[in-house]
Amino acid sequence: MITYFKIGEDHRLVSRGWNLFLIKLMDAKNTLFQHLVVGIFSLALAFGLNRFLGLAWSTTLARVAFLLLFLTLVIGPITKLKKPSVVSSPLKLPWSWRSELGIWFAIASLAHFYFAMSGRPRWNFLVALGGGIGGEGYGLANLLGFVALFWTLILAVTSFGKVIKWLGVKSWKWLHSMTYVVFYLVAAHTFYFQFFSKYRGGPDWFGWPAVVMTVTVIFLQLSAFVEAVITQKKASL
Repeated sequence: MITYFKIGEDHRLVSRGWNLFLIKLMDAKNTLFQHLVVGIFSLALAFGLNRFLGLAWSTTLARVAFLLLFLTLVIGPITKLKKPSVVSSPLKLPWSWRSELGIWFAIASLAHFYFAMSGRPRWNFLVALGGGIGGEGYGLANLLGFVALFWTLILAVTSFGKVIKWLGVKSWKWLHSMTYVVFYLVAAHTFYFQFFSKYRGGPDWFGWPAVVMTVTVIFLQLSAFVEAVITQKKASL
C-alpha cells in the first residue's frame, strides 16, 4: 500500500503511486466480460451485415472497424464534458470500455486487411496500390489504410496493463495520442473510396453515416478542448 502524500515520503514513491493510479484510471486492465460483450457485438454486427445486406467480408469488417473506432473516440470527449461519477457497474463506466473497443477495432481492421488482400495474387502490395498512388482510383485509399493499420497494431499491443506500466504513463499517453491520427487516416481511407474513387461507382449507404460520425468526433473533440480551456481559466482566477 503506497501512501501518496505522507510528509517526508520519497518523491519517487509518490510518483510511482500516482502512475499506478493513472494506469487504473486509463483502463489498463482488460476484462474478460467486456471483451466478450464487445466481441459478440462486433461478430454479430459483421455476420448481420454479411448475411442480410449481402456485403463482402472485406467491406463488412471495414464497416464494423469504423464503428468500433468511432465508439472508442467519442468516449473520451464525452467523459470530459460530462464528468462521470464513480459507480460499480462497468455498464455505467463508459471510459472503461475504450481499451476493449480499441483492441476489437484492431482485430476487425486486421481481418479487413486479410480479406482485402487475399483476393489479390500473392498479396501484391503494388497491385493493391493500383500500380501507384491514385492508380485505378483506389491506390491512395489503400495507402492511407496501410498506414492506419500500421499505427493501429502498435496502439493495440500497447493497450494492456503490463505494457502501460513498462512504457510509463507519459510515454503511453503520447503514443496513444496517435489514436486520432488513426481515425483521420481511416476516415480519409473511407471517404476516398466512398466519394472520390471510381473503383466502386460512388458512395453506398455507409458513406454519409461515416461523414456524420466523423463530424461528431471532431465536434466532441473541439467541445472538450473548449471546456478544458474554460475550466483552466476559471481555476486561475
